[in-house]
Amino acid sequence: MCGDDTAALRVVGELVRDVGGVPATLGALDPVRQPEEVAGFVIGLAFAGFDPNSAVPQVPVADHRGSAQR
Repeated sequence: MCGDDTAALRVVGELVRDVGGVPATLGALDPVRQPEEVAGFVIGLAFAGFDPNSAVPQVPVADHRGSAQR
């Protein structure tokens, strides 16, 4: 998610957590076109029958206890 309003980012982050996701703040709204283009690319791969993970590396994330997981 991208945004300039920290309160809004906090609310959206909680909504993402509520549905089982892990929120990731990618930055401000100025460069938002770049992550949108990447998302479009990944969605296009999936609809074409390719595994999006073949083009986008998996990055370990910290769980709520602070340990890395995949």
